[in-house]
Amino acid sequence: MRATTEQTPEPVDAQHGLDGVTESLLVRAHPGLCEGWGECHRWAPEVYPLDDEGRIDVHVLEVPPELARQAWIAAQACPAQVISLVGVVRRGGTSGGDDRDH
Repeated sequence: MRATTEQTPEPVDAQHGLDGVTESLLVRAHPGLCEGWGECHRWAPEVYPLDDEGRIDVHVLEVPPELARQAWIAAQACPAQVISLVGVVRRGGTSGGDDRDH
């Protein structure tokens, strides 16, 4: 997972179906507000690590396409709502083109 992105993310909306291939998800977590429920880790342990006290241990990250849907579900499952879905970053598809949106 990457900590930053070079592209401007598109807004995330509940109707957007992440394709699991070309769309990364940019998320921001607020560890200081985490109540330690662990629902994020339950639904996406590869995306949301917990610290020794059971609280979320990331701030900003770009989730790879293959984990983006899990990350989205896990963010929605957080009772304290400490994970913000910042946007979707589209990468090049299977057409062989470059990664820039035209």
